[in-house]
Amino acid sequence: MNKCKIEWLSESKVKISGVIDEFSTFESLFSKNLPEVWIDFSDVTRINSSGIREWVQAVLSTETVLHLENCSSVMVDQFSMIPEFVGKNGRVESFYCHYICDDCSHEDKDLLTVGKTIEPNQDFEPFLEKPCSNCGGTMELDHNPDIYFAFLRFTKVKAS
Repeated sequence: MNKCKIEWLSESKVKISGVIDEFSTFESLFSKNLPEVWIDFSDVTRINSSGIREWVQAVLSTETVLHLENCSSVMVDQFSMIPEFVGKNGRVESFYCHYICDDCSHEDKDLLTVGKTIEPNQDFEPFLEKPCSNCGGTMELDHNPDIYFAFLRFTKVKAS
């Protein structure tokens, strides 16, 4: 099992990877009392209910502004089901959409940036399908779009 790993990439940028579970602790993430932290979630592979509890308790107890980026579909599922998951000072900056081709089983993912490639309350129809780079068929979003994109209703967008 891949345990949760927190790797500081710079003074205010961190990458979280692996499995977020009951053994995960986020003290090192919030103990610096930084005004802002950019968190890369691209390599989070799984999160269980205990991990959700640990994360939500941590983000609700901090005043740090959280910029959540490169969020894996595992994380997006949580944003959409549990609005508190993003935190009172959190902002989803970018997230992945996972696609599967029914014709050849090829899988792919696209990174969407909130406020650039997708807007809150935007019609998500353009993101339901895309051409398959392997066979030329049609790839479909591997999630229920009503649920997957639900978090966008609560998303804060940077002021221009």
